[in-house]
Amino acid sequence: MKKYITILFFMACGSSSFSQVELGSALEGTLEDATILLKGYVRPLAEGFGYSVNGGWFTTAKTHKLFGFDVAVVASAAMVPSSGETFTFNNSDYSLKLQLDDATISSAELPTIFGSQELGDRPLLAFTDNDGNSVSTSALPGAGLGKEIGFNAVPSAVIQVGVGLFKNTDLKIRFIPKQTDSEYEFSSFGFGIQHDLKQWVPFVKRLPFDVSALVAWNDVKSKAFLDAEDNPTQALEFTTNTFLFQILASKKLSIFTIYGGIGASSYTSDVNLLGSYQEVPEPDPISLNYKGGSMRANLGLTMKILFLNLSADYAVQEYNTFSITAGFSVR
Repeated sequence: MKKYITILFFMACGSSSFSQVELGSALEGTLEDATILLKGYVRPLAEGFGYSVNGGWFTTAKTHKLFGFDVAVVASAAMVPSSGETFTFNNSDYSLKLQLDDATISSAELPTIFGSQELGDRPLLAFTDNDGNSVSTSALPGAGLGKEIGFNAVPSAVIQVGVGLFKNTDLKIRFIPKQTDSEYEFSSFGFGIQHDLKQWVPFVKRLPFDVSALVAWNDVKSKAFLDAEDNPTQALEFTTNTFLFQILASKKLSIFTIYGGIGASSYTSDVNLLGSYQEVPEPDPISLNYKGGSMRANLGLTMKILFLNLSADYAVQEYNTFSITAGFSVR
């Protein structure tokens, strides 16, 4: 995650070591064009993180007895589809100050942050800066992870605590205390309610497996300071809110539990460039907003050894997500 964010910082400051692009000059040309360009470039990171954060909320459909509890560390990775490695640049979406350098074409596929670093995969863009100079340069480079490690993924990790309340209901709390140093701030908080459904429906009570419903919400805030020493107001802010609803089922087999669920996952993500910059007159020049969701179905397996639980599951959704969980439980 830090590598992805670092690339964004370099990109925003116009000092990327991966590119010939001088985004500072591009901002001089037109802020509106820069915003449209960056929204396509950053999209798979914002979308993937929204799905990744919703991973690992449950490892069984069985709820705790009163005051039973569990504590776990959850790590997830949302797989970026191949379609997330590029985005379409259409001349018609931009002003005449930013266009494809090749006048014979009106659209082209540009790398996203998860796309290629190769110059041959990055069409040339032409823009006019505030001094009226015409500049031609290659499109922003991707991280190149797909080539380096064979796949693109957006990771997330969180601590989760669950406790049994009345009427076979679990309260789940997710949190990462606020982490702060001279370069970044990060915090996460969320909660979920899991409720046993078998107790309310007569014929369901006789089923040889557990059935419950889960509703969950999560909020993640991060901020990275671009120039903490000389200009502490310059920062990249990344905020994500997620919502999850699923009907769950699980079956315990000795030390193993097979579990799964079906429902829906949604997110909103905001990426903001904060502070004042020499290239643009107004402060906080970039604000990128994303919103989406999809149906979600997952299947997983938990292994319990004494109080230790180890789980892994795979969720099929817009960005398929793999989650692993390690913790302990007292039912």
